[in-house]
Amino acid sequence: MKVNSTIYKGIEYVQLSTLPPEQKEKLLQTINHDLFIKILVNGKLIVNCLLFKDYEVWFENVYKSQFKQEVGQARKGNSPDVPAEAVKKA
Repeated sequence: MKVNSTIYKGIEYVQLSTLPPEQKEKLLQTINHDLFIKILVNGKLIVNCLLFKDYEVWFENVYKSQFKQEVGQARKGNSPDVPAEAVKKA
């Protein structure tokens, strides 16, 4: 599930720490780390942020794509990471 953005002074972003653990892990493995930004909010530096547009592109083109592949493999019985019970329920 895609997370909601935060907007501060016109900057729409997501903070890495607000992502679900699975997304956080996959994002760190697959995204260009140069895309991370820091935002000064009321005198406090917020680190490990992504512009929301960059997060959306990653979510649509990497995360959802990988998720669909994993589900497809699980339904074919090719994925040892997904228990058979979970596939039957999907």
